[in-house]
This record gives sequence, structure tokens and C-alpha cells, in this order.
Amino acid sequence: MAGNGNGSEGGDGGEGAPKSTLLSDPFLGETLIANATVRLFGRIFAGLSLNPRELQAARDSTGSQNPLVTQLNPSKDPQLARIYGFSYLGNYYKLAAPTVLLVHGPGFEVPPTIEKIGLSIVGVEFKDETFAADVRMWAYDDIDFSVRIDITSGWLTDILLAPEMSDANNVTGGLCGNGGGSGLVGRSSMVGRSSLVGRSSLVGRSSMAGSQGG
Repeated sequence: MAGNGNGSEGGDGGEGAPKSTLLSDPFLGETLIANATVRLFGRIFAGLSLNPRELQAARDSTGSQNPLVTQLNPSKDPQLARIYGFSYLGNYYKLAAPTVLLVHGPGFEVPPTIEKIGLSIVGVEFKDETFAADVRMWAYDDIDFSVRIDITSGWLTDILLAPEMSDANNVTGGLCGNGGGSGLVGRSSMVGRSSLVGRSSLVGRSSMAGSQGG
């Protein structure tokens, strides 16, 4: 993991973590490895929580070789945050929809005014937008292992029945009648929705799968 994400009171040109802390972090200062830093912007997600006992039990049973178990080490204060955007390689990217990601610690405080936001916090030198007052930042290396949780709400016909009911998935051999529910399956507005099924942006990405450094 890159930055430890532990913000504290003080200032890097204002609020947030102390300037000395930010500049001493090789992933947040002007160093050779800072180019790989991914800054996540969001806030702690209270809708789900990680069980410390289960995390420690998983660590005790599998050791530290599993990259996910390493990231879930209770000593790193793992928790979940709803992320709204991220900066990478000097650019800021707004997520189409917020997603829940694994983070560590409370994160660095992001000042809500442009004048007080340091480059170490946002990673972008040109700023014409402001952040909400309760936004936090977590910094990671681009090959760090993480967990992403996409939460989708809607009618069961849309988020469960339509995407999953097909002849290929029907293990009871047509007992549902009419080819496994043809009234639901095959509707172009539901099946194959890029936001639910077969997301090309996540599955099979050569830049993510098989990463040797994660």
C-alpha cells in the first residue's frame, strides 16, 4: 500500500495532514515513484463494515502471502469508503457512479477551498473545482491490491431476474416454462447491460489482470 491514509490536524497550505508528513511520503511528494500514485476521493461508507475478528482469523489461517489478506491486516485499520473520483497521472476523473472501495485509516483531509488545496493532496496542478467539506483522500500505488463493491438497487426483475434467467443458467431444464422465462430473458433493455453484466472495464483488463507487482 502506498500512503497510509492517516490524516491529522495541521496543514499543507491550510488544513489536512501536516506538510512535513505529506512531503515525506514518497508517493505524495515529488519523487520518482510518485508517478504511480492513485488518489481516491470520498468518505467513509457506514452502510457496510469489516469484522475485525474475521479479518484476524483469515490472517491467522492463511498467513501474509495472500495480497487481500495483507490489505485486510487489522493493524492497517482497513475500512470501506464511498469513492466519488480519483486523480492519476496529473488528471482528475469523476466516477460515473460512486463505488465502495477498501481503504485504510481515516484518510487525509481535503480543504474545500481552491487556495488551500496543496498539490500533494489532489495530484492535479490546475484546479477550477472545489471539494465538499467532508471529503477525504487516500493514496495508493496503482498496482496495490484492493476490493471494489458496486451496489445496485432497483426492481428484482431488473437487477436479478432479467440478467440471470436464461436457458444457459437454468439447471432445472425448462421447468420454469417457455425456455426459462422468455418473458424476461432477452429483453435488450435488461440483459447485457454494461453496468451489470460483463463489464469490459473490469473483466479481462490486461492492465489489471496478472499484475506482477500487486
